[in-house]
Amino acid sequence: MLPSTLSSVVLLITKALDAEGLDSKEILKRAGLDPAHLNDPNARYSYPAVTHLWKMAGKVSGDPCFGLKAASYWHPTTLHALGYSWLASDTLEDALQRAARYIRLVNTAANAVFEETDLGYMFRISIDKSVRNVVQPANEAIDAGVALILDMCRSCYGSDLNPIRIEVRRPKPDKCAKIFEELFRAPIYYEYPENAIYFDKADISQRLPTGNAELARSNEKIIVDYLARLDKNNITTQVKSKLLDLLPSGHATEDAVIQALHMSQRTLQRKLKEEGTTFKELLDETRQELAKEYVNDTSLSFSEITYLLGFSEQSNFTRAFKRWQGQSPSAYRNQMRMTG
Repeated sequence: MLPSTLSSVVLLITKALDAEGLDSKEILKRAGLDPAHLNDPNARYSYPAVTHLWKMAGKVSGDPCFGLKAASYWHPTTLHALGYSWLASDTLEDALQRAARYIRLVNTAANAVFEETDLGYMFRISIDKSVRNVVQPANEAIDAGVALILDMCRSCYGSDLNPIRIEVRRPKPDKCAKIFEELFRAPIYYEYPENAIYFDKADISQRLPTGNAELARSNEKIIVDYLARLDKNNITTQVKSKLLDLLPSGHATEDAVIQALHMSQRTLQRKLKEEGTTFKELLDETRQELAKEYVNDTSLSFSEITYLLGFSEQSNFTRAFKRWQGQSPSAYRNQMRMTG
């Protein structure tokens, strides 16, 4: 399947072009993109064509900081359901983990990693090497991506959030480096292998006033279902989508998933092996992701969480949670209350 980008990303470009008094629809057509798809929030454009559009937009606008300007027009729907799930996350750590997990929703050519490093907690985003060898990412797209991520973090945390460090693949801009510095408010390192933002642990682990566990979960389900429809060859996403449906019933078994996906056990196991995972690992991973969100939601009792995660006994849930988080559900909930 050819790599693709959400139409809402292209909408950012058109808004920035229109603000410059340029004919965005005509420029889209010249880039080989149909402007009519902008009215469909689920539509997608070819990633190579969108990359071409970014480069064209930077050139016709004459603005070396065009990507930063385009990012300023972001809206939660720019990232589809990921935008709302992000903004409803309990912490920036949760938000960035979601972004890393579901970046393919926005761009199927993109990969993202969120992890702890010696420099701080790092969110790194890159384009598949196989795609990058054919289509080099546009500097404007890199600028917009980093600016949008940081602005979304600030919208949750507060405008005083400053990253520790920023690394970008693009060369240092000749005419607007000062604007980069003023916006990012962190040391910027140009011409790095990948694009990355580093955050302080204290900042990203702080409880956010905008957190809404129920809203975050409902939008995450929309993301998983969308990805399952988008890439029917990705069996991992297909299984996860079915697990989210089956867990509260207490029947999230391999047999139940096999029946839902209309395939044999041997086929399911083979396809999961090809993607580097197993049914047991996916079940554990899905429960772990949901468990943190459920425990953070103080409106849910631990017995309710046990049911929602498909455990037969609360003691089984407690043991699993200790294995995942290193502490009991009650201790974790109390810790989150103290940092809130």
